[in-house]
Amino acid sequence: MTEPSSPPAAPAEIHFAISQKAAATLGSRLDGNGLKAQQVLLARHETLVHQIPGALTVRLKPEIAKSQLKGRHPQGQVLDSHAAVLARSAGEIAALLGGRDVQQEILQATGKMPGQGFGMEPLTLSLHAAKKEFSSIDKCLKCNGDAFLPCSQCNAAGKIPCKACNGQGFMPCQTCFGDGQVHQHDGSTAPCPQCQGTGKIQCLSCQGYKTMVCTACQGQCKISCTECGQSGFLTHLYQVTYKASLLFEADLRQIPPDVREIIGKLGVKQLATEGHAEIFRQPPEIREDHIYIPFTALLPVAQAEFSIEGKSCPATVAGLRGRILKIDPVLDALVKPGIKALQSLSRGPMASQNLIDTACKYRLIREALSGLTLRSKKNVYQKLVKDYPLILSAKYANATIHYANMAMQSIGAGPRNKGLLAGTVLATLPAAGYYLTPVRSRILDAMLQNNIGRHIVLLDIAVGLLGWAVAVVTIKFIAAQAFRKLLPDNIQTGKNNLATAGPQGLWALPASLAAGLLIAAFSAAKPEWMLLLLKTLGVQP
Repeated sequence: MTEPSSPPAAPAEIHFAISQKAAATLGSRLDGNGLKAQQVLLARHETLVHQIPGALTVRLKPEIAKSQLKGRHPQGQVLDSHAAVLARSAGEIAALLGGRDVQQEILQATGKMPGQGFGMEPLTLSLHAAKKEFSSIDKCLKCNGDAFLPCSQCNAAGKIPCKACNGQGFMPCQTCFGDGQVHQHDGSTAPCPQCQGTGKIQCLSCQGYKTMVCTACQGQCKISCTECGQSGFLTHLYQVTYKASLLFEADLRQIPPDVREIIGKLGVKQLATEGHAEIFRQPPEIREDHIYIPFTALLPVAQAEFSIEGKSCPATVAGLRGRILKIDPVLDALVKPGIKALQSLSRGPMASQNLIDTACKYRLIREALSGLTLRSKKNVYQKLVKDYPLILSAKYANATIHYANMAMQSIGAGPRNKGLLAGTVLATLPAAGYYLTPVRSRILDAMLQNNIGRHIVLLDIAVGLLGWAVAVVTIKFIAAQAFRKLLPDNIQTGKNNLATAGPQGLWALPASLAAGLLIAAFSAAKPEWMLLLLKTLGVQP
């Protein structure tokens, strides 16, 4: 982590060398495009270094994780209530902001970023150095702190009606079955000696008292409170962590409008991430509810004039990397002869090696031709615009791609047509090996044994597509060979690269499928769909 620092009294020499860097960059881009790098000279320049103030504001926000324990288990700082914990958590913010550990953690996190956080996107950071623990103890609301609850089974009476006699105190006599009389041997009846003729006896369970001791509370009239674990209290635990919310804002109010426009093009964030400005992070300031970390960025801006073949070319250069932000499209006039040669090449009959050599004298055109052998026009256009920013206009970039593409089609039409013819012939090989030999019959027999014979048509289609793939590769190969002979070596991107198939690649599909159909029609064991097709056409197989 870099220590805080303040801007120097005078900017370093690197700020005043940006025009020389821009001249070198411009020379490298024009080199090989009708000029040599040495022909691009820096005629004059005037550089001003602008101070761009900004600040990173850091605010803390508590996040509380709450848990609960039965009984008294105080942990951390004990407070009266949940509201008191919230208030104390917020009240700790000022002390945490002023603590060295929190400041160091924030500065270490931002110190790893480009520009030490200058221009950074809004960020939320979990702080390991900022943690607090609180607890509060309350009476159990269920038992009101008594640790016990009235027994609901006996309504706090300690006794319940006897279940054996339903609270009557007596039960039917088991000798006379409640009749009060028993039968004698002579057939007469007599009062039951067990119940004295009453038909009922004292309840054996409650001994006639009609009630029993409550089994739920064992006669104590109360039961333990499970909510608080028979303690009468609950302990609320609060684990408080803090997250830092970091927000950077650049103060552009005092910046001149033209410089604000330049900053808008470069991007405030990119001043740091792309190294356009020299960044100084000053010591943090602790304010009431946040940390304020001021920054100063030194951004050089130069008004330069380049001499290109003796012609004056003014430009605006900004940033330590010497990025050109404003310049006329000087490359347009340089590559114009090459574009005209491409235009002539695109006409076909006028194509000649002389025109090819004229167009390929320009590096930009060579890159376009090379790219079009492998990629789409859109991709090649995007690369040209990226490689030649500002110095090549959209009009000339589009013209380069358009005529280069037409020239490649014109140059490659003959070879691709030869490739289409050869590819169509080669496309018959997979079909011939499949239909004119026992291969298909054996595969069909195996599929029928597994009850999947109806899927043989999918294999037939795959063979047809394989023939198309063979034809396309043949077109690409023959076209690539022709391009290597016609185009300069410095256009080629590699010996193993194949050219695009062009429209001939689409024509190869019906051609290869037609060749496959012809072979299937003359095969000895014609496929089922071919027999159906011949029958539909009225042809006797």
